Amino acid sequence: MNRTYSAIIAVAAFSGLAACSQETQEDAARTAELAGDDIEANAAVVGEVIEEGAKDAAGAVSEGAANLEQHIEEGDKESPGPAPILGDELNSDQANPND
Repeated sequence: MNRTYSAIIAVAAFSGLAACSQETQEDAARTAELAGDDIEANAAVVGEVIEEGAKDAAGAVSEGAANLEQHIEEGDKESPGPAPILGDELNSDQANPND
C-alpha cells in the first residue's frame, strides 16, 4: 500500500511539473514575442531618427557649399592670366631659370 501511495504522489507531482512546464514555455514564448515587438518598434524609431539626421546633414552640407562658393566669389578679385603652354615657360619668372 505504501508503494501505491508513493506512485500516486509521484504521478501527481510529475503532472504538476508538466503543467507548470507547459505554462512556463507559453510564458517564455509570449515574452519572446513581446520582446521582438519592442525591438521592431525601436528599430523603426531609430530608422526615422537616422533619416531625419541625414536630411539635416544634407541641408547643412548644401548650405555650407553655397556659403563657401559665395565667399570664394567675393574674395576672388584677380582675373586669371595666361597659363604657360610649354614647360620652358614655367620658370620664366625666376632670375636664372636654367640653374
